[in-house]
Amino acid sequence: MYRRALFLIVIAALLLEITSCGSSAGAPPISVTVSSSATTIPVGGEVFFSATVVNSSNQAVTWAVAGGASNGSISANGEYTAPASVPTPPTVTVTATPQANTSVSGQASVTVTIGITISTPDPTVLPLQTSPFTATVLGSTNQTVTWEVNSIPGGNASVGTISAGGVYQAPESLAVDSSGDAITSAVVTAVAQANTAITASEAVTLLTDNQQAQNLPIELGTSGGNTNDRTATECASGTLGSLVVRAGTQYILSNNHVLADEDAGSIGDAIIQPGLIDTATPCSSTGANTVANLSQFIELEQPVGCTSNCMPPADAAIAQVVTSPASVDSTGAIIQLGDTTNASGVPTDEPPASTVLPASSLIPDSTAVAKSGRSTGLTCSTVEATDFDVSVQYTHGLGGASFTALYDNQIAVNGGSFSAAGDSGSLIVSQAGAQPVALLYAGSSDETVGAPVATVLANLGDTSNPQNFPTFVGPATRNAVAGCTSSGAEAFDATAQTSAAQVSAAELAQAEAAKNQNAPQLMSDPAVLAVGVAGSLDRTDRAAVVLFVRKGEPLAHTIPQNVAGVPTRVVAVTSLPQTGVLDQQSTAAFIKSASAPALANPTSQQLAAARAVKEKYSPSLMKQPAILGVGVTSSLDNPSEAAIIVFVQTGKPYNPIPLELDGIRVRVKSTDQFRAYSWGPSTPRQR
Repeated sequence: MYRRALFLIVIAALLLEITSCGSSAGAPPISVTVSSSATTIPVGGEVFFSATVVNSSNQAVTWAVAGGASNGSISANGEYTAPASVPTPPTVTVTATPQANTSVSGQASVTVTIGITISTPDPTVLPLQTSPFTATVLGSTNQTVTWEVNSIPGGNASVGTISAGGVYQAPESLAVDSSGDAITSAVVTAVAQANTAITASEAVTLLTDNQQAQNLPIELGTSGGNTNDRTATECASGTLGSLVVRAGTQYILSNNHVLADEDAGSIGDAIIQPGLIDTATPCSSTGANTVANLSQFIELEQPVGCTSNCMPPADAAIAQVVTSPASVDSTGAIIQLGDTTNASGVPTDEPPASTVLPASSLIPDSTAVAKSGRSTGLTCSTVEATDFDVSVQYTHGLGGASFTALYDNQIAVNGGSFSAAGDSGSLIVSQAGAQPVALLYAGSSDETVGAPVATVLANLGDTSNPQNFPTFVGPATRNAVAGCTSSGAEAFDATAQTSAAQVSAAELAQAEAAKNQNAPQLMSDPAVLAVGVAGSLDRTDRAAVVLFVRKGEPLAHTIPQNVAGVPTRVVAVTSLPQTGVLDQQSTAAFIKSASAPALANPTSQQLAAARAVKEKYSPSLMKQPAILGVGVTSSLDNPSEAAIIVFVQTGKPYNPIPLELDGIRVRVKSTDQFRAYSWGPSTPRQR
């Protein structure tokens, strides 16, 4: 018995030793891990699978797709190709089997979805040019897509629009971003309706065609300037704006600071196209054409100690056209200012009307205007102020000391995207008939300033025969500017302006008290449906008593411009879900749901009265360092009334400005310094 037990123990020990020796001397088990470069793939698409064989130097694997060919195929190197239609189920399993041990395998999955492709024959477009996009939905019988531009269904006026059929149309001009830089691209996206998570996009590049060199004879609204407008390190250019004729001789009309280098130019200086900053070798005139010679300019800087007539009437100059060879289109055509468009939707190049639109006929915030210039091309907006007294900053040549020129009775145009430096010299015309309105010469981040063309022409007469004054080359009358698809003025969003206003709690409390105290009297007019409180649009730091009036119904009483020292604001509506005295929440909701404000419509008598008040108070207001300009405009709080507009420099303190002057509302707008250089999306070298 003892010997048997000892035998069993010895046998067990030997078996244990054999097992132990086998574990330490044999190979560890082989396994495989599988991964893919994507977890989803469109039909017909490709994705790479990779396999790592663990515990073997032999990394070769055999690939297989579960379910066979209907689920796609995979190559020997792991490139999986999805089937032409979505399989059922859509998730496909791919298997890798190591050749070192075919008894083990690894798996990974990929989900096959429908796909979409997008294409266009021309991803580079000029303003208002069209470009057709096509989209194909792969793996679905539903080929319907919806189109977006910059994630906006259908796009908008700033980034371009796209039709249901995929025809993209570029915006009429380049918008600017929050940094003041021109937006030169947009992204067109097709969204598959079979699965809205499936999209495809392509970028389009937005161009203007005004910066490029032209062959002779050139058209106007283009890059140009004085050939001497340069230093050892920099140069400048502006816009050769329009063509005028005086005593049978044709001249290019632009600014003093474009053609005559801020009084530093000499009669006879060569005027070249393109300007120095746009030549093939910037700041070199090599390759540029001399298209005119400086003939006359209005001096900008007045003598030290000047006590009378110290304001230049305009920043303007003319240069006689070189006729041999013919250097300028003798018809006076301006780029994209035509009344028709070509097959691609781009406006034609045509001259303006020769008949001037008098400044006295302009209605602020109503008269629509356009211009074509070197930097921003064709742009469209509305006049914001007339009879505009303004201070404009210049420099003595490039990089020189700055000086300020004061102007009176100028014209201001709405919107920071209407112009940028380099557009100086452009001709501003009416949209309705392309009638010359103003000569553009300065701007800020929010405005453009121009001199009335009647003033410009009156100060560029032939001194040897004073009865000869320039006139514009073009037909007496013209049709509307085709490129202005709308008024072009930046969309006026009352809600956004109200929410942006910095109205204090004390202001709101004062307005609430004024509303409650005066509600019975204000509501006595049958046309007044309700009263509330919201931010003023004329004075964005103030609250206003809001009167909702029935659109089209005449008022029995004149709405006061303020009640108890609080400005009033008028909102026209067809109806209201609630009448009477409103709380602030209801007031804000009803303003938001109201239709867009009507165009300003002050009467000619109101505008004349506002001009007289502006003339009375402007000199004292303009003496304040923070006040940059004073003009005549329309009230935003009540568009049926004229107003005085006071531009104040952003961030600078100023004395309190009354709500009204001699019965005329006063509107206050903050902006930066008006400059004849480097405003908007530009570089300092642009005029």
